[in-house]
Amino acid sequence: MLLTFLYHRINEGKYANSEKRLLEHLNYLATRYNIVLPGDKLSLFKLNVCLTFDDGFFDFYKIVFPLLKKLKIKALIAVPTKYILKTTTQKDLVRISVPFKDAMRGTVYKTKAPFCSFEELKEMLDSKLVHIASHSYNHVSLIEKDIDLNLEIIESKKILEEKLNTKIDTFVYPFGKFNKNIHKEVKKHYKYAMRLGTAINFSWQNISSIIYRIDSDNLKSKDVNFKLKRFISYFWFFFLNTFRKR
Repeated sequence: MLLTFLYHRINEGKYANSEKRLLEHLNYLATRYNIVLPGDKLSLFKLNVCLTFDDGFFDFYKIVFPLLKKLKIKALIAVPTKYILKTTTQKDLVRISVPFKDAMRGTVYKTKAPFCSFEELKEMLDSKLVHIASHSYNHVSLIEKDIDLNLEIIESKKILEEKLNTKIDTFVYPFGKFNKNIHKEVKKHYKYAMRLGTAINFSWQNISSIIYRIDSDNLKSKDVNFKLKRFISYFWFFFLNTFRKR
């Protein structure tokens, strides 16, 4: 069995965890579970856990990456390629202080560089501890009208592969939004696809070729995701998602 957790920022607020809470949480996971990346062989004897961080914020490089090295565990970072600069000389404090709601507005991504640069992504990729996924190009809901699916799904992958000199085989749906036709197109170009879903996984594909993720922002305790009541809901949502073919 596989639980895939979704995180965003390392900060305060709805879409974040404090550095202290995250360290406590990751320590808890590292000592108890098999931490994996898409495609890794799943253990039959221990619960498998995949850590995923959306949007490619700089605090992943600044805070999470050092924790991964310290604990010797791995994580996935999903990046919307429009907002990724080649490199930056902006100060760390400025970059890490940009509010979640402002980071993708206008030219903030250029002036304040709140996201990881390609230079930083390459360093993390080379460490073998970080798996890079496409999170589309513009970070928009793919089911909205007049969305250029070629740009969001295919070109975002090409850009990452060219800039990082690696194969990109995972796509993470922005806002968890997609439909049957969009998913069919994604599966033509990616081996793995991730969404929200609050469900357990039984493989990297499941019946619907989707990896379900559990929202793990704003954690109330290091082990809140492992309470019995939560596990019951994970199984329930797996069967519900499978029945709905999504």
